[in-house]
Amino acid sequence: MKKVDKLLHKEEDIDLVLCIAMFRCFNEQLYNLKGKNSKRAKQKFNRLIRIAKIYDDEIINNGNHEDDVDVIYDKIMDIIIELKQLIIQEYEKDNSI
Repeated sequence: MKKVDKLLHKEEDIDLVLCIAMFRCFNEQLYNLKGKNSKRAKQKFNRLIRIAKIYDDEIINNGNHEDDVDVIYDKIMDIIIELKQLIIQEYEKDNSI
Protein backbone atom coordinates (compact mmCIF):
# COMPACT_ATOMS: atom_id res chain seq x y z
CA MET A 1 0.00 0.00 0.00
CA LYS A 2 2.86 2.39 0.73
CA LYS A 3 4.14 2.07 -2.84
CA VAL A 4 0.71 3.07 -4.20
CA ASP A 5 0.52 6.04 -1.81
CA LYS A 6 4.01 7.15 -2.84
CA LEU A 7 3.10 6.86 -6.53
CA LEU A 8 -0.10 8.88 -6.02
CA HIS A 9 1.83 11.53 -4.12
CA LYS A 10 4.38 11.74 -6.95
CA GLU A 11 1.57 12.07 -9.50
CA GLU A 12 0.09 14.92 -7.47
CA ASP A 13 3.50 16.60 -7.33
CA ILE A 14 3.87 16.26 -11.09
CA ASP A 15 0.39 17.71 -11.67
CA LEU A 16 1.16 20.62 -9.36
CA VAL A 17 4.53 21.38 -10.96
CA LEU A 18 3.01 21.14 -14.44
CA CYS A 19 0.20 23.48 -13.43
CA ILE A 20 2.61 26.07 -12.03
CA ALA A 21 4.79 25.87 -15.15
CA MET A 22 1.72 26.39 -17.35
CA PHE A 23 0.70 29.39 -15.23
CA ARG A 24 4.16 30.86 -15.81
CA CYS A 25 3.83 30.29 -19.55
CA PHE A 26 0.36 31.80 -19.48
CA ASN A 27 1.76 34.75 -17.57
CA GLU A 28 4.50 35.25 -20.15
CA GLN A 29 2.03 35.10 -23.02
CA LEU A 30 -0.16 37.68 -21.26
CA TYR A 31 2.89 39.86 -20.72
CA ASN A 32 3.66 39.63 -24.47
CA LEU A 33 0.18 41.03 -25.16
CA LYS A 34 0.55 43.84 -22.65
CA GLY A 35 0.24 47.20 -24.35
CA LYS A 36 -1.21 45.77 -27.56
CA ASN A 37 -4.90 45.94 -26.70
CA SER A 38 -7.58 48.39 -25.69
CA LYS A 39 -7.57 49.90 -22.22
CA ARG A 40 -10.31 47.54 -21.04
CA ALA A 41 -8.49 44.46 -22.35
CA LYS A 42 -5.23 45.70 -20.80
CA GLN A 43 -6.90 45.96 -17.41
CA LYS A 44 -8.16 42.38 -17.68
CA PHE A 45 -4.75 41.10 -18.79
CA ASN A 46 -3.04 42.97 -15.95
CA ARG A 47 -5.48 41.41 -13.49
CA LEU A 48 -4.75 37.94 -14.88
CA ILE A 49 -0.99 38.57 -14.67
CA ARG A 50 -1.30 39.61 -11.00
CA ILE A 51 -3.44 36.58 -10.14
CA ALA A 52 -1.06 34.18 -11.92
CA LYS A 53 1.90 35.73 -10.08
CA ILE A 54 0.17 35.47 -6.69
CA TYR A 55 -0.73 31.83 -7.34
CA ASP A 56 2.82 31.04 -8.47
CA ASP A 57 4.34 32.70 -5.38
CA GLU A 58 1.93 30.92 -3.04
CA ILE A 59 2.61 27.45 -4.44
CA ILE A 60 6.38 27.89 -4.69
CA ASN A 61 6.57 29.25 -1.13
CA ASN A 62 4.71 26.18 0.16
CA GLY A 63 6.85 23.58 -1.61
CA ASN A 64 10.28 22.75 -2.94
CA HIS A 65 9.48 22.63 -6.64
CA GLU A 66 11.24 25.73 -7.99
CA ASP A 67 13.82 23.84 -10.08
CA ASP A 68 11.23 21.37 -11.38
CA VAL A 69 8.93 24.21 -12.42
CA ASP A 70 11.77 25.99 -14.23
CA VAL A 71 12.65 22.89 -16.27
CA ILE A 72 9.04 22.20 -17.27
CA TYR A 73 8.40 25.91 -17.91
CA ASP A 74 11.33 26.02 -20.35
CA LYS A 75 10.04 22.97 -22.20
CA ILE A 76 6.48 24.31 -22.43
CA MET A 77 7.74 27.68 -23.68
CA ASP A 78 9.80 25.90 -26.35
CA ILE A 79 6.64 24.11 -27.50
CA ILE A 80 4.66 27.38 -27.48
CA ILE A 81 7.32 29.12 -29.59
CA GLU A 82 7.41 26.24 -32.10
CA LEU A 83 3.61 26.18 -32.27
CA LYS A 84 3.48 29.92 -32.79
CA GLN A 85 5.97 29.66 -35.66
CA LEU A 86 3.92 26.87 -37.27
CA ILE A 87 0.73 28.92 -36.97
CA ILE A 88 2.43 31.95 -38.54
CA GLN A 89 3.74 29.82 -41.41
CA GLU A 90 0.31 28.31 -41.97
CA TYR A 91 -1.31 31.73 -41.90
CA GLU A 92 1.19 33.10 -44.40
CA LYS A 93 0.34 30.26 -46.82
CA ASP A 94 -3.40 30.88 -47.00
CA ASN A 95 -4.33 33.62 -44.51
CA SER A 96 -6.14 31.19 -42.23
CA ILE A 97 -5.27 29.26 -39.15
